[in-house]
Amino acid sequence: MRTLPAFIVIALLTCTSIATAGVGDPTLRTDHPHYAGEGAFQTPTGCVDFATRLLPADKASDQDRAIALYQWLLAHQFHLHSPQECFVPGKVPGAKNDDYEMVVYDAARGRFSYGYGLCGTVHAWNEIYFSALGMNSRRRAFPGHTNSEIEYGGQWHTFDTDMAGLLFRKDGVVAGYEDIIKDPSILNLPQGGGRSLPHYAFAWPSDFNSMKQGWQEIIKSGDGSKWYKMYRSGYEALPGIVHLRRGETFTRYFNRDHFGGPADRRFWHVQKNGPMRDWTFVNQGEPKHDGPKSNSRGNASYCNAQFIYTPDLSTDAWREGTMNISNNLGSSAASPRLRSKDGKEASVVFTHFSPYVICGDPVDDENPMTGKATGGLTLTGKATGNVTLEISTNSGQSWQPLGKLTGSFTSDLTEQTKGRYGWWLRFTFADKAGLDELTFTTVSQMNQAMYPRLKPEGSHVIYHAASRRVLPLVPDFGLSEKEISTIEDSARRSANLKYTPRDAKQTLAYTTTNNKPGQVVFRVPLLSERDRLMEVSAAARFRVRVPPPQGADFHMSISNDDGKTWQPFAKAPLPADNEYSSGWMYGSAKVADTASRDALLRVNLYAGGYTTGLITAELYGIYQTPPPRACKLTYAWKENGSLKTHTESIPAGQESHGFDVKTGKTITDEYVRMSVE
Repeated sequence: MRTLPAFIVIALLTCTSIATAGVGDPTLRTDHPHYAGEGAFQTPTGCVDFATRLLPADKASDQDRAIALYQWLLAHQFHLHSPQECFVPGKVPGAKNDDYEMVVYDAARGRFSYGYGLCGTVHAWNEIYFSALGMNSRRRAFPGHTNSEIEYGGQWHTFDTDMAGLLFRKDGVVAGYEDIIKDPSILNLPQGGGRSLPHYAFAWPSDFNSMKQGWQEIIKSGDGSKWYKMYRSGYEALPGIVHLRRGETFTRYFNRDHFGGPADRRFWHVQKNGPMRDWTFVNQGEPKHDGPKSNSRGNASYCNAQFIYTPDLSTDAWREGTMNISNNLGSSAASPRLRSKDGKEASVVFTHFSPYVICGDPVDDENPMTGKATGGLTLTGKATGNVTLEISTNSGQSWQPLGKLTGSFTSDLTEQTKGRYGWWLRFTFADKAGLDELTFTTVSQMNQAMYPRLKPEGSHVIYHAASRRVLPLVPDFGLSEKEISTIEDSARRSANLKYTPRDAKQTLAYTTTNNKPGQVVFRVPLLSERDRLMEVSAAARFRVRVPPPQGADFHMSISNDDGKTWQPFAKAPLPADNEYSSGWMYGSAKVADTASRDALLRVNLYAGGYTTGLITAELYGIYQTPPPRACKLTYAWKENGSLKTHTESIPAGQESHGFDVKTGKTITDEYVRMSVE
């Protein structure tokens, strides 16, 4: 793998004269009663607002609100092996199903790309949603299982969204571990709280028997102390933001067989023909359970998001898709359209980022993770002379050479990009060489429950463009200390913090060398005057003793006056009964409009007089973009086997636009497409 000197990469990250246009952060929200799309579910707060929207604002109890969110979670998450990504340098996702260091614990990644996981994973995500509801939440161990516990009314209550289990006390309150230990007869009470709520006994007899046996074990334990209480085990950092450039189309295919059938499916999971579950409340409307009957026999799977970007190389429109342009790069209507103006070496970096994980068509139709896959990223084009191609999947921290391009070319780069959320491709040429045509086709996996669905007999759709885009800055802690300095402001690192590159055996990237607080500082760059840094979203995972020492302080702060002042924005409070040996601090902070070139983000690590360390960190800069260009929307669905479409033109500069789509009584979603003009 080829790396660049630090000063070159820093320039690549911070110096660009482009002013992006296109459409920043376009979202769609429909009036579908359950699956309204990312316009409703872009943030945890949006999900909570949607889940509780039908409750009386002034009369709903905390339990009413918690149950409403419980119902939403059942309808948007299903049980399956947990998703994995490239979180540990030197390890490959999918090699072991129980490798929890590779599991996705970011609720945003789970919401946009997956929508499925095992009990420990979904209940880690649930912490973020119940926190957005204004309630304390934690995971709680259970024999062979994990639950969510929610605090309201001064007590803890068990909400199991994996096994669809609620147990109610005699007074109608959802029971918790301590309630059931104190009164085992709760297990035999009529369940559902007088409502048609999913509850034990669920429609899986073997699973229900396991749950009953598990509760009996907990009752026998006496005080429940052996069943771990785990705080801060989930987080949310990845912004759910798409940025489309001129010449780009973004299509979401609800039909996973759009590419040609089961043998051609593109996904990111280890399962024959892709992730799927036929015993779930997803896709079944409001989850219901009446006696022995429930609407739990859904058919949940995934869908695909496809980005096709063909920049116009004969005008300056192509600049919208780049991160770095050498000063001697120019464009022309003549061949080569993208060329060096002075014959000396010139280069340009094209980029892609979305909240949808890049997937692929596995050669064996089962395993795109450890096996070969195609169709995740395809590059086609036409080059004059020799053009050097390189790729980076860590925001320019390191580069991999991909050889020379000449004449008409097609390159499948799925193996380099699968399991990632973006890529950077660098093209370098000199003399009379250059580029005449380029098309980037990126295919990602998408959570089926995030598709903005139409409803029968007419649907209303709201388009909104928030004029934002994202620059991911996730430090690659597998690199050397010199290489990591492209993102870390190493001069500001505290003297008692030691960096060691991570690998399959080395868990900590930074370790304190004494019992005092340690700090590490990362920089988030200002890109241009028009693409102003508006906000930073970040998360950091730390190690902590069990039980947590008194005075432990794990938090993040932000500065955009070059470190003169710092504003705390994300703190990880650890209750005395926490029994989880690591945790996440996460949050977002607005950035003031100042003349500062960068925002600085400081991670504080203090374990109350003991050594500690930083395992990993994620940073995302959210930037303002110019007013949106014109955009064309196309919805497609089937009625009685016939394909129907509706096309809507959104004028340039329009941030919000509502329109109606006429649909029949029985419809099946096919795709929705955005095209930037």
